[in-house]
Amino acid sequence: MDVSSKYFSLLRQPGPNALKLFWSFILDIHRVGKLRELISFVVWEISHRLRFYQYGSQYVKFLPGPYLSLTDEENYSSEDAISTSFLTEDGLCFQPVVIDWKFCFQTPDGMLWGCRYSHLNGLYCSEDQSQSAVLVYEFTQPITSLFGSQRNVLFICSNGTIYRSENQGKSFTAVLQLSTPISYFLFNNGMTELPDHTLMIGEYGSIWHGKTWQNLAFLYYSFDGGITWTVSDFLQQQGVNKHIHLVKYCVRLNAVLLTDGDNKKQVWMNMLLTNFNTQAGRQRDGWRLINKYHYQTGGYTAMAETNEAVLFGSDYLGGTNFIVRTVDGHQFKKLVLPDPYRRSPVMNMVTRQAGAGHELWAASYSCLADDAKSLLMCTKDSGKTWTRVIEFDGAKNEVRLISSSRNPTSALYISVTTFGNQQSQSHRHQVYKLVQKPA
Repeated sequence: MDVSSKYFSLLRQPGPNALKLFWSFILDIHRVGKLRELISFVVWEISHRLRFYQYGSQYVKFLPGPYLSLTDEENYSSEDAISTSFLTEDGLCFQPVVIDWKFCFQTPDGMLWGCRYSHLNGLYCSEDQSQSAVLVYEFTQPITSLFGSQRNVLFICSNGTIYRSENQGKSFTAVLQLSTPISYFLFNNGMTELPDHTLMIGEYGSIWHGKTWQNLAFLYYSFDGGITWTVSDFLQQQGVNKHIHLVKYCVRLNAVLLTDGDNKKQVWMNMLLTNFNTQAGRQRDGWRLINKYHYQTGGYTAMAETNEAVLFGSDYLGGTNFIVRTVDGHQFKKLVLPDPYRRSPVMNMVTRQAGAGHELWAASYSCLADDAKSLLMCTKDSGKTWTRVIEFDGAKNEVRLISSSRNPTSALYISVTTFGNQQSQSHRHQVYKLVQKPA
C-alpha cells in the first residue's frame, strides 16, 4: 500500500469528508510505520512554504538555458524532440538506438550486457554500441537486475534467485535464493564489489500483508566471488521494516554506503570494510549510523561519485526531495529540489566520463499530480550547479537512466516510456544514447 499516492491528491484538495479522511490517513501512517517520515514531511513543507531555507542557497541551482519539456502536448511522444533536446557546448545530443534496453551495463572491453523490454527473460550482448544485440541466455522468468564483477563474472537476478556465470553467459548456476520470489536488488545501486572482491547485495521488494509489510531488509555478502553467501539481518534487528535501497562501494571515501527503507530511512557507512553483520562499536568496525534523526534525511535510492564529491538522491514521494553532497563522509550538505520537481524522488544517478572530467546525471520521477514534474538533469561541477535536460509529466512519461559501468565511461543510455491512454493500455519504449552531434 502506497500511502503517499492514496491520499496525496485528496489532502491537497480537502472536501466535506476531510476530517474522516485525515483520521484514516493518520491510522494508515501509524500502521505502516511512517510517523517519523510524516513529521519530517511537515517540517520540510513548512520550511519551504515560509521560506526558511536561506536566500535560495539551500535549493538546487539550475543554470539558465533551454531544455526539453515533454509536458507540452506536441512534444511528449515526439522522438524528434528528444533527439534534438540536449545540445551543450560539447555538441552532444540523444540518438535513438534500435535495441530496446530495459537496463544494461558496459564492461571494460566495450561490450554491453542487458535485458530488453521486448524480451525480459533474455540476457543480450551487444558488441557494436547497440546497433545489434545477440541473445546469450534465456531464463524462465524475467530478469529483474544484473551486475558484472571485476573478475568478469555475470550475476543475474530472476524470480528472486541470483544466478552466476563465469563463461560470458553460456551457462548459469543458482547461487543465492532471496527471501521471496519477487525480491531483487536495485539496478546500479543494490549490488557492489569491494577492492578485495567481496561482493554485497541488498534485498529489495514490497509485499503488503494487510496490516504490515513483509520484512525483506536482508544484506548478503560473499568472500569467494559469489559462489557462497552469508546473510545478515542486522537491519531488521535495528527495527527496519521493509527493504534495502542502496549498498554501494565508494572509491572516494573507501567505504561502503548502505541505505534502508521504509519506516526509518537511515544511512549507514562501513569505513573499515569489515564486520558486515553488526553495527559499529567503539572500534568503528561494522556499520556506523550517519543520520540519527529522520528529518536529517536518509534512505537514499541513488548514489554516484565524481573525483570531487559523493552525491545522493532522496526518496520522499509526495514530500520534499533533496540532492545531498559530501566530500569527506562527515559533513553532508542537502539541497532542496525546487518546485515543480520537489515532490519527485531521485531514482537513479550515473557518473559519465566526459572530455573535461566527470559529469553526473540524475533522474527523478513522480506520478502523483500534474504539477509535480519529473526531471532528467546533469551536473559538470559535482553538484554545485545543474542543467535541466528533459522535464516530463510522470503520468504520461517516464525517463530513466538505464546504463551502468564498473568505472565511468563516455556511454550513457536513457529510456523514454510513453504510457498508453484509455483506448490503448500498451506502453511504448524508446532508448537513446548520448552521442556527439554529427557535423
